[in-house]
Amino acid sequence: MNRINRKNLYFFCAFFLLTLLLSGCSFPRQKIIDEIQILSVYGFDKVDDHFVGTALYSDFTDVGNKGSSVLQGSGKKSLLIKQALNEQSPKPIEIGKLNLLIFGKELAENGVSYFVKAVCRDPLLGSNALLAVSEEPAGELLKKNKEKDSNYIYKLVEQNFKNQFVPLPTFHSFLFDYYGEGRDASVPYIKINQNENIEVNGLAVFKKDKLALILNPKESLLYKILRGRVIRGQTEFNIQKGNKIDVAILTILNGNEKRLIKTNKKKTKMKFDITLNGMVKDYPEWLDLMKRKNNLFLNNQLEKQMKEDFENLLLTFQKHQVDPLGIGDLARAHSKKWNEKEFYENVYPTIKFDVNVKVVLSQSGIGE
Repeated sequence: MNRINRKNLYFFCAFFLLTLLLSGCSFPRQKIIDEIQILSVYGFDKVDDHFVGTALYSDFTDVGNKGSSVLQGSGKKSLLIKQALNEQSPKPIEIGKLNLLIFGKELAENGVSYFVKAVCRDPLLGSNALLAVSEEPAGELLKKNKEKDSNYIYKLVEQNFKNQFVPLPTFHSFLFDYYGEGRDASVPYIKINQNENIEVNGLAVFKKDKLALILNPKESLLYKILRGRVIRGQTEFNIQKGNKIDVAILTILNGNEKRLIKTNKKKTKMKFDITLNGMVKDYPEWLDLMKRKNNLFLNNQLEKQMKEDFENLLLTFQKHQVDPLGIGDLARAHSKKWNEKEFYENVYPTIKFDVNVKVVLSQSGIGE
């Protein structure tokens, strides 16, 4: 009987301790979340000899507030900027749930290495946070978002990654390209358009830690296809038949990309084989796609034009000495004595590119 009582006593004590532990974990955590200010977007600019940080957050405890709150502080170090923000906030600032980090264009051109290292040292920042470069100062762009939800810009970038021309822009992928040998990083490029709305307007390509090249939306889509990870998007192209010239819209549903590098002592050749599955929308009325010969004509023009566009983009990368496609990394995998400095000084500028494009069109003219 004593043994049974002891077992019951041990079981009761264990259960009681477990209950205390669980309640101790959940209750304070809920209390902490209510008592801190969680930033959604954080932007940095360079002004003279110091930096300016601007942050967006939504106060969910204020039911009537549907917009964003803005905090701005300055300092020569990131911790001093955060301290300046804390001095203006009724609750302690935390970046553990930060969704988007933005660098102003001027700061990006001068180099972002300090902030990359500073952010890396913060274990609370998640690797899935997105990065971007803004044409205007980041502070100016974030203040433009004041009337909208604090996650509006983040959702804007995320939507363009899923459905348009922006490659994966997470902090994790940026660090992989930033610190990896034989490759350069790229992030979305955002701006305030002529209608005073915020939009994703292309890609910012870095060389080491400095902004080196800005791609327009069409170039960004071509780059996304060449990367081969998520092949999806929409672009316009020119159609010319005799004296008639117009544009049509190609919607890319999916596709695949293969690459091969051939190297010898005299020359290096890079070959891309690209297959795109899609459909043509908004084509000119004078082009009857119910006729097979017009479909073949359209297909041939599209393949020829895209081949030219791809090769021009690759030459642009060469001209600006950037390698966002990781061609150097691919060459390194095929060489035992690969040297990064020697490759980009002597080999990369002389690489010959060959792009083969196959377009498979479906549903063209189905509305008729």
